[in-house]
Amino acid sequence: MAATTQSVASSSQITYVGSGSAIAAAGIMVSSDISTALVASTNLAKYPLADLALAFAPTASIAAASSVIHVYRRDAGEPLPLTNTSSTYKQHYVGSFTVKNNTVSTAETVTYVLSDVPLNGLVDCEFYIENGTAINIPAGWTLKVTPKTFAAA
Repeated sequence: MAATTQSVASSSQITYVGSGSAIAAAGIMVSSDISTALVASTNLAKYPLADLALAFAPTASIAAASSVIHVYRRDAGEPLPLTNTSSTYKQHYVGSFTVKNNTVSTAETVTYVLSDVPLNGLVDCEFYIENGTAINIPAGWTLKVTPKTFAAA
């Protein structure tokens, strides 16, 4: 029996959020931030995973105790996330960006990558981020999605 190897095949990167609105500390992004629909951009049925790239320019120091930004997937037909902490609906947790602790308050743009995020190829989906840092994420942040799959070579 011949051995098989797996290779990674990916789709073009999608600019999913092109210029997001500010997200307060402990806040969740709003649905109007989404710049493009994932299914309209590519055939997600053949891509069970995606890499996400979040880029923003922190304007204040980020403490080690609050250095994560959580990511949730909302499948078509599910409720939108709410920002009221007593009734927040957080769909499918898919991972967290670990944000670099910084002590310099500069507006240098930094990019964080979350690999192998599971997609539900059966239905369209959206991604939402929750700011787990103690600082605001300023307006202008981006979230890019690269759908990918593992194919036998």
